[in-house]
Amino acid sequence: MDNNATPAAANDNTNVQTGADNTPQATPAGDQKPADANQAPGTMLGGNTQQQEPAPEAGAPESYDFKGTIPEGVEVDEALTKGFSDIARGMNLTNEQANQMAAFGFQYGQQIADAVRNQYNAEVTRWGEEAKQQLGADFEKVMSTAGAGLEAVEKVVPNIRQALNETGAGNRIEVIRAMEMLGQLVQADPGKMINAGTPAPAAQSKSWYDHSNMT
Repeated sequence: MDNNATPAAANDNTNVQTGADNTPQATPAGDQKPADANQAPGTMLGGNTQQQEPAPEAGAPESYDFKGTIPEGVEVDEALTKGFSDIARGMNLTNEQANQMAAFGFQYGQQIADAVRNQYNAEVTRWGEEAKQQLGADFEKVMSTAGAGLEAVEKVVPNIRQALNETGAGNRIEVIRAMEMLGQLVQADPGKMINAGTPAPAAQSKSWYDHSNMT
């Protein structure tokens, strides 16, 4: 026997411990838990046979809640809301999905409204530019006379300026010319506007243009 030979067990670094009776015992891995005796381990082909709780069914609720989606200050027609809810329910949308669609609808509608408003503002601006071109060198004179006519109307119709601004009519050459004509009447005979807004006798109406330059 070779005295230099070393027993194989002396150099074996396997993870084996010996008990009191020197019987080798395997050490379980630190992160491995004992298998549940009542749980089937499953197989590679069959998969895990452990029964799991069924996931809650997703779908349309009994009623949709859009309170968190409707912008503050916006009042939505009840019939419109019901119609949208019917469509969402027909598509079996959850409340969250329906609100996502509603939010997109509000955003899309706002973009359309902004586009229409911008187009209208551009149109009003164009009216003003055209009026300036038509009046040419007489622009300042005409606007001064029209301003006198507007002040006379304002005594009878206090919100006339607001109406002209909101509708953009204050930039229309037709309205400017009409106010210019009225301004000429006022400048020719200021007293004729004292009783403006009250029914005028036939004789007074007949002499309305007596001192004007209009034909």
